[in-house]
Amino acid sequence: MSIIETELDTTEPPLLPIRVRLAGPRDCDALCALLDNPSHAREQVMAWLQSPATTLLVAQSERGILGVAVLLTRIVPMDGAIAHKIVEVDNLVVRADLRGRRVGRRLLAAAVEWSRQRRAVQVEAIVGDVNRDARRFYENFGFAAANDRLVLAA
Repeated sequence: MSIIETELDTTEPPLLPIRVRLAGPRDCDALCALLDNPSHAREQVMAWLQSPATTLLVAQSERGILGVAVLLTRIVPMDGAIAHKIVEVDNLVVRADLRGRRVGRRLLAAAVEWSRQRRAVQVEAIVGDVNRDARRFYENFGFAAANDRLVLAA
C-alpha cells in the first residue's frame, strides 16, 4: 500500500523518488539498521510490528528503506463527547547519508495524511528542549507547542 508517492524534483539537492508504505516483518533488517542501538534493535522493531496500537511507515526508493516513522495511536475519552483518536510520532529516523534530502519531511507528511485518513483529531510529536534540530524540524512542518501535559515518573 502506498500512502504517498513523490516525483523527482529539481530542487537542490535533488529529491529522491520515494514511496511511503506500511512496514512489515520482511523490513526488520533494514529497520534495525536505522536505529541507534543494534543490540536491542531487532527486539524493538518486532515489538513495534506486533503492537496493534503501533504503525510503522517506511520511506522506500530503489536504494531500499530510507527512513521510518513510528506512530502510536491512542484513544482519549472525553467527558460527554465522543472519544478522540490521537496519533503520536514516537520516532522518525532517516538514514544519516540521506538527511537534508527532505525524506523526513515527506515521511512526516505521509504520517499526517495516514492519521487524517483514520480520523485522528491531532498528531503529536514529543520533543525535548535539548533536541533543537528535531524541534525545529517539527515546528517548520507546522507543529506548535502545547503545554497541557502533566508527567509523573513511575
